[in-house]
Amino acid sequence: MPVVAEVTKLEDDRVRIDVKIPEDEVRKEFDRTVREVSGRMRLPGFRPGKVPTNVVIQRVGREGIFAQTLDRALNDWYRLALVSAAIDPIGDPEVDLGESTEQGVEFSVTLQVPPTPVLGEYTGLEVVREPDEIPEGAIQAEIDRVREQGARLEDVDRAAAAGDFALIDYEATADGEPIEGASTRGQLIELGGERILPAFTEALVGVSAGETKTFPVEYPDEDTRDEIKGKTVEYIVTVQKVQGKVLPEVDDALAESVGFASAAEMTTEIEERLATATTRMVVERYRRRAIDAAVAGATFDVPGVMVDRRIDSILHDTSHQLPQGVDLEQFLAMQGQTMQEARDSLRADAELSIRREMVVEAIADAENIQLTDDEVEARVRTDAADAGRDPDELLKALRAAGGWESLRQDLRVERAVDLVIDAAVAITPEEGEKREKAAEAKAAKAAASAAEKKPAAAKKPAAANKPAAAKKPA
Repeated sequence: MPVVAEVTKLEDDRVRIDVKIPEDEVRKEFDRTVREVSGRMRLPGFRPGKVPTNVVIQRVGREGIFAQTLDRALNDWYRLALVSAAIDPIGDPEVDLGESTEQGVEFSVTLQVPPTPVLGEYTGLEVVREPDEIPEGAIQAEIDRVREQGARLEDVDRAAAAGDFALIDYEATADGEPIEGASTRGQLIELGGERILPAFTEALVGVSAGETKTFPVEYPDEDTRDEIKGKTVEYIVTVQKVQGKVLPEVDDALAESVGFASAAEMTTEIEERLATATTRMVVERYRRRAIDAAVAGATFDVPGVMVDRRIDSILHDTSHQLPQGVDLEQFLAMQGQTMQEARDSLRADAELSIRREMVVEAIADAENIQLTDDEVEARVRTDAADAGRDPDELLKALRAAGGWESLRQDLRVERAVDLVIDAAVAITPEEGEKREKAAEAKAAKAAASAAEKKPAAAKKPAAANKPAAAKKPA
């Protein structure tokens, strides 16, 4: 390892990491700095990047090169120390640079770390598990989806309804002026479909072929199209024809059109696929409930800075999934949210996800779950085989990126989750409801009993009991 990190626990959820960087690592980074300086240096008689090492050191000085090395490498060494110590800090670190020479670098970092949860029961938990039954109507819904793929359109002599298709001509104006590029002839739209504005469906349902409908659509200020943002656009739509979908029968011809030999084979495959998906969903819900039951039994507070950091991460990921040209604030405005409202809406889920992670890590510590290097390597080789990659190359890349200890921690957490799941006791939804009602009744009874035992407020003595004032002598 390029760093050696020793952790000392302090008070108030703080730790100190004493870090030592061995001489070979310091010299490697020192030489790298020399190469970088050489690449920037311009001296007569030498090509760029070809200034000899001794000339670079003579010009800049060993102390100057070493200072630049520390400036560049210290942050990398700090991150490697965090990985080596398996610490995820909160807040900014306090760094104290100790003895630092080309023969080795030492520094210490004081950090605020997440609190340690006080665990409750996490084995033998009663957890609701639904039966592995395909939801009623799911098979038919999947068959209907296949039929939708083979549907054809047929002209109908009636008013348009949701789900119909309409062949339309339309024009659009704003402030009485035509909008450039906003007039179309012969466009086929699906009423209620995702690709058209809800206002179109609302306006055209009930309209027959040959009729014209005029209606307004208001666009928000945050719309990305300059010609319509913040404006009320008036659409004039003429319906040429109304067409309804005709679904094919469930027969061998339909099955063959989607790659099956027969209708029976298609139906069997759908049933098997839905059964597999149902079991996977049931298992995932059971696992999540078991972890949440363990979380509910633990006692600790999640620091607000951790929740804010998790929300920042969620919003950052969201911003990178948006279409080009749309920033996060514009996207939220289109959803009717401000940035603060979005953060507030994410807070509860962000805190719950953090609580789950912290409790599972605490269980791993409590059970002293450890993984040897051989076990970590075995997992890497398995993952490499599953991904069709060379396992030795993956192992080399993982170590070079400093991901070895991070993977070890991930596998510790995975084993802790499996421990909770394997020790849980599955109960039916009916049993779960019965226990929940019993717990609520017990809590209500305890609250009522506590209220009855509460002592009454002491009463002030009545005025009649007050002694008479002494009379002055005559």
